[in-house]
Amino acid sequence: MLGPRRENDLEEGSMDVHPPQGGIHTWRDFWIHLGTITIGLLIAIGLEQSVEWMHRVNEMHALQHELHDEGEENKRGVQVDIERLRFWRSGMVARRKDVQQMIASGGKLKLPFRVIPLRGAIALPSESTWDSAKASGKVALLQDWQSDVYTFLYLENELLKTQLESIFRFSSEKLVFERGFDAKFADAGVDGIPDLASMSPEQLKEYSDILDKNITQVDNMIEFLQFYDAVNRAVLGGAQSQEEVIQRVDEEESMMQGRSNF
Repeated sequence: MLGPRRENDLEEGSMDVHPPQGGIHTWRDFWIHLGTITIGLLIAIGLEQSVEWMHRVNEMHALQHELHDEGEENKRGVQVDIERLRFWRSGMVARRKDVQQMIASGGKLKLPFRVIPLRGAIALPSESTWDSAKASGKVALLQDWQSDVYTFLYLENELLKTQLESIFRFSSEKLVFERGFDAKFADAGVDGIPDLASMSPEQLKEYSDILDKNITQVDNMIEFLQFYDAVNRAVLGGAQSQEEVIQRVDEEESMMQGRSNF
């Protein structure tokens, strides 16, 4: 039979709460308990850091693949740019030859204006992946040597932009001169075909000088693109420092010169 107090407890739905069996009774128990908690926390922190480290490694590998793909695409694009520039250069050289023949004849020789067909614009290498990586801070994922070689590579792209602006500037000077002898442009403001025969010997000499300047700028651009291409291929080939990049470029240039001597 239950006593009055026990009966009241049951009626009220209450229960006595007892501490867990085998509580901490000694310092040894305390340190074991604390050590267990500490080890558990360290494992949890270690797992979290491992997950974060794996995430960063995956991001780094993804960025490396994207930069490599951009480099491969630029390797193909540079060759297209060089081909277009050489085609444009050959047309200007032929036109300059016509002008020189007219100058040598004392204005007696009348040659038509040699039209250079368009072969497409100069695109320049892409740098969108690198720019995006810098803007997002993902460049920090790369190893120091990788960041250095890619920084060196994309700085060359800035030189290409500067040289292309120079080509546009000299090309604009040439166009303004040609429009002075273009009847269609004079009448309707639309580019037609300039009349070389209407140029005086002095004007022909001036035009020849303008063509010389344009040819020189194109030559410089081709050289810059070839150097960029060599640097890009060195980076794609695994060069691990700026010094190694330059060394590979120099070795390639020496081999090219050696072949040209035979």
